[in-house]
Amino acid sequence: MPTITRTARNKFDLLEKKMTAQRDQLRDRIGGHRLEVVVDREPDDEAAKAYENVSQEMLVRTLERERRTLREIESALQRIKKGEYGICASCDATISVARLDALPWARYCIHCAESLKNPNAFRAAS
Repeated sequence: MPTITRTARNKFDLLEKKMTAQRDQLRDRIGGHRLEVVVDREPDDEAAKAYENVSQEMLVRTLERERRTLREIESALQRIKKGEYGICASCDATISVARLDALPWARYCIHCAESLKNPNAFRAAS
């Protein structure tokens, strides 16, 4: 299993604080969005009804995206506690700090993430 340097550990501390703050913000936003989903009045005409439907659909999609992100953040925070953070879930390689800066809850190194995203890309190159 790869070792994590002290510099990376310090960076993980900063990422943990950042993710904790982001998790708390998401929890607040999700709670607020839940209240917005409930329609408490009937639209006046067809255009208003269509607008209301589109708005509700966008809100539901936003809520789903925020919930997924929240689950990913909570999973990353658990990996930090277990000492598994920064290690690829597929190949056990160290995930680069640059990747973790860009996507703090990343589970896979860039190579494995690309392989999962497009499994045929690496076969074609061989």
